[in-house]
Amino acid sequence: MIDTKDLWKKRSVQYFNEVKRYLRYMLNDHLLIALIFLLGGAAYYYNKWLKELPDHFPYALIIAVIFAFILTNSRIQTLLKEPDLVFLLPIEKKLNPYFQRAFWFSFMFQSYVLLLVFAVAAPLYLAATGRSFLSLLVIFGFILLSKVWNLLLSWNVQYSNEPSTRYTDFIIRLLVNFVLVYLLFSNANLIFIGSIALIMIVLLVYFQRVASQKGIKWDYLIDLESRRMMAFYRLANLFTDVPKLKEQVKKRAWLNWSTSFIKYSKKNTYSYLYIRTFLRTSDYLGMFLRLTIIGGLFLYFADFKYGNAVIVVLFIYLTGYQLITLWRHHSLKIWIQLYPVRDSTKEKSFLQILFVLLVIQSILFTFILIVANGLFIAFVALLIGILFSYVFVYFYVKVRVKKLT
Repeated sequence: MIDTKDLWKKRSVQYFNEVKRYLRYMLNDHLLIALIFLLGGAAYYYNKWLKELPDHFPYALIIAVIFAFILTNSRIQTLLKEPDLVFLLPIEKKLNPYFQRAFWFSFMFQSYVLLLVFAVAAPLYLAATGRSFLSLLVIFGFILLSKVWNLLLSWNVQYSNEPSTRYTDFIIRLLVNFVLVYLLFSNANLIFIGSIALIMIVLLVYFQRVASQKGIKWDYLIDLESRRMMAFYRLANLFTDVPKLKEQVKKRAWLNWSTSFIKYSKKNTYSYLYIRTFLRTSDYLGMFLRLTIIGGLFLYFADFKYGNAVIVVLFIYLTGYQLITLWRHHSLKIWIQLYPVRDSTKEKSFLQILFVLLVIQSILFTFILIVANGLFIAFVALLIGILFSYVFVYFYVKVRVKKLT
């Protein structure tokens, strides 16, 4: 007989050990230093911006949008695995203690994320309203209750076979969460807040009654857990090899023009391979685009003038450091070793591709700086960005690649 309480304990220990194993590689000294500079700069400009906050700034609207998506994205992390479909299905009705622990595990973890976001939003609220810290505690209490409601409702909705029901549930909860958070931060009358709370209770009671007549959707829950772990593995793969990662490759035919610049020859074998890998693997292209967009937003809104070059260098470093894993992307494929190409040519091709990508990012940052700060500052940042890219690739990365070979 399976002890469901002991089962959850074993699963949670396995999960934490797995996550801790990869976090050691992800939270390395280089990334921590970069994050410290990034967070320090963001805090400085955030504080400076709050001192110049306009009188009628729509703070409640912005905070409501952010919290609405965080609250709505609430799913219970069950830690279920594919074999459970065979071994746990017969005792489904006895698994309540297991899922109760899964609920509180998910609530504690997601509440921690809520607390971090709330800590960022709190100074904006206080600067815009001038209210006391006690009002913040009351608001956060309501937000935690809303998180409980979202977790319970999303759990009951998963009993439905219809995907349309889940989409409708997401939209309804998104709207309810938005209205509730907006009313809380705009100091609305308790009657309006109570009305939203009543609607939330009615929805929860209704879906609980519907769910009580149905069974757990094992395929759906196992698929959710698989996708959640694959997302974590894709993130960890930016720092180290992850054997359990199932690669997601997309054709992206609309980007085929980019490889037309690579001349067909033996020495360009790995150049073609690396650029195709970069374009078709979501991990690399997605990461490159995300960091470029985030860096571009910093450059556009930060009034740092010549100091913008520091932001350019920081994001080039973050991008280049994470793209180092492209070097080992095909290391487990033995047929790649059959290529009649020297290792020195492979290394040269990788360094060239990485340098070109970082230069492209520098150019994109330059266009943003031209709009935000003028031509001269943008030109200075471009020169510094290209110089740093060259030093980073042909001195730092070159040494790292030799160690990884």
